[in-house]
Amino acid sequence: MATKVIERQKLEALLHIEAAPVPRRRRWMVALGAVVLLGAATGVWRIAAAPKPAQFGTAQVKRQTIAKTINATGTLQAVTTVQVGTQVSGTISELDADFNSQVKKDQVIARLDPSQLQAQLEQTNAAWLGTQATVQAAQNNVLASDAGVQAAQANVDRTDAALQDAQTAFNRTQKLVQAGAAPAMDLPTAEATLAQGNAQKQQAIAQLNQAKAQAQATRSQVNQAQAQAEQAKAAVDLAKVNLDHTVIKAPIDGVVVSRNVDVGQTVAASLQAPTVFLIANDLTRMQVLANIDEADVGQLTQNSKVSFTVDAYPTDMFRGRVAQVRLAPQTVQNVVTYTAVIDVANPDLKLKPGMTASVTVVVAESDNVTVVPNSALRFRPDTQAAPAKPSRGPMVWKVVNGALTQVTVQTGITDGVRTEIVAGDLKEGDAVAVALSPTSGSTSASAPVKSPFAAGATGGRGGR
Repeated sequence: MATKVIERQKLEALLHIEAAPVPRRRRWMVALGAVVLLGAATGVWRIAAAPKPAQFGTAQVKRQTIAKTINATGTLQAVTTVQVGTQVSGTISELDADFNSQVKKDQVIARLDPSQLQAQLEQTNAAWLGTQATVQAAQNNVLASDAGVQAAQANVDRTDAALQDAQTAFNRTQKLVQAGAAPAMDLPTAEATLAQGNAQKQQAIAQLNQAKAQAQATRSQVNQAQAQAEQAKAAVDLAKVNLDHTVIKAPIDGVVVSRNVDVGQTVAASLQAPTVFLIANDLTRMQVLANIDEADVGQLTQNSKVSFTVDAYPTDMFRGRVAQVRLAPQTVQNVVTYTAVIDVANPDLKLKPGMTASVTVVVAESDNVTVVPNSALRFRPDTQAAPAKPSRGPMVWKVVNGALTQVTVQTGITDGVRTEIVAGDLKEGDAVAVALSPTSGSTSASAPVKSPFAAGATGGRGGR
């Protein structure tokens, strides 16, 4: 406790030490420094509170051609491609065409071993000759049956004459008996002769009908034999056709794209004809089958201009036109696409079937119109530096003598980099504000993007 009292007394003594007198000159310097610090602080505050100038770059309003495009990928193929197969089974005995061979229509390009089909032709030909002999025999039987009909008819005529003679004799005898000129016993004899003549005639008629039926049967046999002969003839024709099919000919003029068989290979034509060759008709005219997204297919029209590149010639730009948009949709992983058929000229034969094409389709194009960079439409300055007026449509900020002026515009098509200005207080040569590039303080006036169909275009493609 005593120790604490002593320490407290020492502290009080220190607090009551009188300050040493300060020289007059030092007091004046301290006051001056305080005034300077106060003025500097006030200036810094005023600078910080003052509105900052707007930070922006400028781009020039220009007049040029602008195109709205959509991008897709596709595959090149020949306009007409024919799969050449074989309708008969057999072994390849000869190949007269190979990959890239130029062929003409009806040119022999392959042969099958014909020995088996030749034997089948000879067999069917022999069967046909046998049916022809059967037809001849049936025709001879018809002649014999016709002769039998004629003999039966003559027998009917003979019995009819005998019946008429018996009837006359019976009538005469009956009159004589009634007149008493002949004995009564002659009448039953005449009546019996008449009945016998009538029975003979009925028998002759029955024989005639039998002969006619036999003649009809022989004619039916002739018809049957002729039908069998026609069937055998058809078998011969079929065997000839099959034998002819052992010679495979080119159906069109063109070039062989692929060959799928070798000499000695057996091909079996059962439910489907095997493909031996694939022939493209004319490689100077090609097609690109492009897969167009369902969101873009509504913008396509027939004869829309197309440009595309292939990996084999990355610096070459190829041109074409949309010939058809097929109605059959294709769904892959829930993505629906439609096939656009693009006609392409290939006079130099650079393009080959199966190449992948990066396609750009021009769906809208405007010539010599006022355009601004898309960044100008996105630019928004500090509202304190340039107060914005309420606007219901797109707007840009025009730079006049370093000041920003808000301009409401009506936009047209865009190529993804620049946008057409349809209406608004802008003209060629005006400067519009754009955001500064994040990597430098220079203005971000973008270079104009040419239409892929303009002169000197090198393959630039706009976005959607």
